[in-house]
Amino acid sequence: MKWSSISFRKRMLIIMTLSGLIELLLLVAAGFIYVKHSQEEEMGMKALGLASFLSKSQYVIDAIETGVTPEQQQRFRDLTLLVGAAFIVIGDENGVRLVHPVDERIGLPMKGGDNKRALVDGEAYISTAKGSLGYSVRGKAAVFDSHGNIIGVVSVGYLLDRLQDRIEPFLLYLILIALAVVAANAILSSYASRRFQKAILGFEPEEIGRLYVELDVTLETLKEGILSIDGDGRLRSINRSACQILNINKADSINKPLSEVLPDSDLQSVLQTARTDHDINLYLNQKRLIANRSPIIVDGKVVGAVSSFRLKDDLTELTEQLAKTKEYADLLRSQTHEHRNKLNTISGMVQMGELEAVQHLIGQETAHYQAIIEFLRETIKEPLIAGMLLGKTERARELGLELMVEEGSRLLPLPDRINAEDVVTILGNLIDNAFDASREAMAKDSAFNAIRRKVEVSISDYGNEIILEVLDRGCGLPDTITPESLVERGVSTKDQETRGVGLYLVNELAMRYRGELEMVNNKDNGARMTVYLPKEDVV
Repeated sequence: MKWSSISFRKRMLIIMTLSGLIELLLLVAAGFIYVKHSQEEEMGMKALGLASFLSKSQYVIDAIETGVTPEQQQRFRDLTLLVGAAFIVIGDENGVRLVHPVDERIGLPMKGGDNKRALVDGEAYISTAKGSLGYSVRGKAAVFDSHGNIIGVVSVGYLLDRLQDRIEPFLLYLILIALAVVAANAILSSYASRRFQKAILGFEPEEIGRLYVELDVTLETLKEGILSIDGDGRLRSINRSACQILNINKADSINKPLSEVLPDSDLQSVLQTARTDHDINLYLNQKRLIANRSPIIVDGKVVGAVSSFRLKDDLTELTEQLAKTKEYADLLRSQTHEHRNKLNTISGMVQMGELEAVQHLIGQETAHYQAIIEFLRETIKEPLIAGMLLGKTERARELGLELMVEEGSRLLPLPDRINAEDVVTILGNLIDNAFDASREAMAKDSAFNAIRRKVEVSISDYGNEIILEVLDRGCGLPDTITPESLVERGVSTKDQETRGVGLYLVNELAMRYRGELEMVNNKDNGARMTVYLPKEDVV
């Protein structure tokens, strides 16, 4: 079974129980070793004290010098039982047993190999060795006669097996305590895991990791800027778009108070008001934004706030595009209305029997459209651009203007590096600007004649450049705004809320193709807009 297939609660239970068990077993082992060492040390000191006492006893000195009687043997055995020792052994200067708990071993050499320090160096010390009765901790002391000569050794010992028997109940007690603690730890871990999983909404750790990655990728792919703060007003997350829009560094901003990162922001107010705001205007880091803000509420408590925003200029551009779409819809509506009127006229003339007049009217309309279509088909080899020019021609008629494509114009199929949609955007915006300028002049000047109603379009494709030129006889370029300023986003001589994007897009597209936008006033009236697009990439 894979570890990831086990639920989070079971994993928490296993991890905490095993870790607690291992820790307690280590503590039990350390405690057991400490107690055992302490007991051995205590028994050793006790054995050494008794051995030192006996080695200085005149009774022991006389027994070694004159020999040990059976009565004396029994007294030493009684003393062994009295002090709780395993044995009291007395040997002569050669290490031969004179006193021993077992009669058969009297007269034999003492075992253990640890008598040298006593019989040679005359020391009193503690040792651990294996004797005839088993492993034991021993206290050994040299016996001196009245002249200071070493005449024997006293060895008092406690068997380690008996010491083990004494501390085993303590070990069992430690194990029982450890098991009780493990059981309590399991109960506590089960409770903690339930509370923790409830706090993470029941998700498994792998699911949280996957959701975090998905959320991070989603935020990074959004064009809108998004940032969030916690309940203390600290910036907790911010996506790439927000960093680009506000011109801030993500690494230097995360986990810092938002008041330090964006001093002009009042997003912290949402933490107190818990109010949701839609499409509000903000000014942050010298950028005009349209923002939405909402509190983050968990269990009825505001724990943070999130804000999404976009540059107001981007929304203005979308508004401009929507206005263009509406304009095209109006064009289609007006054409439908015009054709309906003509069909009604034809229907009435047919009912009146004026068939010749009907044929004349149809022929006139057909010739008009056919001439335009044939001219554009022969001149413009890009269908998308030709269709746009045909639509603009009809739009000009609706506005009381006349759109003329210069006789010598020519456009061959575009090279791969130039997108036809971009040329449509460039030419369409220039023509629309010319229409607006002509209509504005028409509204101001009652003497606006038929010549000034013409908007001329020239398309040249004879050299290494494609030249797009639109000429009008309207109000011309304004004196109060420089040509350089006119191509900036949001700058316009018309309604600032929905304009100021057309020339910006034209200039951006021209620069993208390493081209140029040229704007000049005519000698009499109006302006000439020219865009140069190199056919090959210019380095």
